[in-house]
Amino acid sequence: MEQKQYGKSWYPDGALEFAGFWSDGMANGEGCLYYRDGITIQYDGTFRNNAFHGFGRSYRSDGSLHYEGVWNQDRPHERGTYYFADGKTVWYEGSLSFEKREGYGCLYRKDGTLEYAGQWKNDRRHGQGRLYHTDGRTVIYEGRFEHGFRHGYGRSYWIDGTRISEGNWCCDVLDGFGILYDELGENVIYDGQLFNGVRRGSGISFLPDAIPEYEGEWDWNAKNGQGTLFHENGTIRYEGGFSNDSYHGFGREYTDTGELMYAGLWEQGARIDAAS
Repeated sequence: MEQKQYGKSWYPDGALEFAGFWSDGMANGEGCLYYRDGITIQYDGTFRNNAFHGFGRSYRSDGSLHYEGVWNQDRPHERGTYYFADGKTVWYEGSLSFEKREGYGCLYRKDGTLEYAGQWKNDRRHGQGRLYHTDGRTVIYEGRFEHGFRHGYGRSYWIDGTRISEGNWCCDVLDGFGILYDELGENVIYDGQLFNGVRRGSGISFLPDAIPEYEGEWDWNAKNGQGTLFHENGTIRYEGGFSNDSYHGFGREYTDTGELMYAGLWEQGARIDAAS
């Protein structure tokens, strides 16, 4: 490679196209590429064989800063910062792989508040990360992401920072085993299976102070199937079938001291037949 020399090139209409260092007839080293007006800078940084390569800044046609960071053959790569249209507010800052967000990075809103901090893959949230409330400080979700969605184990929070839930997520909703908390984020109100964000499958619901209320099968947030309902002192109140939160099918009802009150068939909460 011949020794670098400083030089300029022009568009056919005479407007300045490039000013910087050359070698072997190509831009190599520090330089500036201009838009067709010959005034507005399109790129300011390092070149290799006419390509943006190394550290540099790209600008929009209105002169606002678009990107600053590392380049590889005309494409943002390794690490850099993207800006919103105002050229001042950061949109994304972090790792990149040939223009796409890859590795650890932070995403910001137009008002400058932090929206997401965590891992990326193929330009999508993927891996461990945190979502933030619009204040940019309060975490509203922390856990796994896949292909842009909350997916895998994670915890969600109210905007005051108290816990809402934790468990397995699928495509942005709780799905699988999970735990739900009360409004204070202190006491568990449900521990069990969830489907598309609702109680479905086997699970336990709790009264305040972690006292079990019901253990058994659920369907669409209601007690459905076989289960056991408890008195506040922890003794069994009812065991048997349920339908939409009501006793249904065969079941046994007990006093809070454990004495059997009734064993027989039920229909939507009403006794219909006695049986021994």
